Amino acid sequence: MLLLHAQTARLELREFTIDDIANIYALESIPSVARYQKWPPRTWLEAEDVIREIVDDQKSIPREHFELAVWHGRTFIGRVGANVKDGQASLWYSFMPAWNGKGFATEAMKAFISLLGPVRLKIECDPRNTRSWRLAERLGFAKIRLTEKEFVCKGEWVGSLVYQKEPPPPPCLETIEEDEESS
Repeated sequence: MLLLHAQTARLELREFTIDDIANIYALESIPSVARYQKWPPRTWLEAEDVIREIVDDQKSIPREHFELAVWHGRTFIGRVGANVKDGQASLWYSFMPAWNGKGFATEAMKAFISLLGPVRLKIECDPRNTRSWRLAERLGFAKIRLTEKEFVCKGEWVGSLVYQKEPPPPPCLETIEEDEESS
């Protein structure tokens, strides 16, 4: 089983465990967190289902779904995740509102992205979610598409803003020229 972990100066990113139900519930039951999601604020039972699915996905081979809990010291502050398939990673992130504006989301996403390897990265968000698209831009993503009315969600038309970032090119191999005299 492939388990991911990252440590930064201020954060620890680790795999979710079944013991994280309360953390997911605390985050995803907040109306402002669920505002730009396809789901309404989660109930405790829904949080249990989310955690069970995340933990089950950790055992998948090949693994395509990655989701990490983000901790600042002993405090759960959010989560980051990706679906990775065919050389592309669709990313998402969600943080406790009290921790917004302190650079934690940027720091967490940089660490998480480094774990994914050389894949094309994609972030799709609601254009009204300024925190989300500003984070994508801080991470160096390029805006590739804006759709005004993509689908109906929670009774209203929702747009779609898509950002993308190409993987870095492979390191160049140096050509070692033989010294003519050593031949």
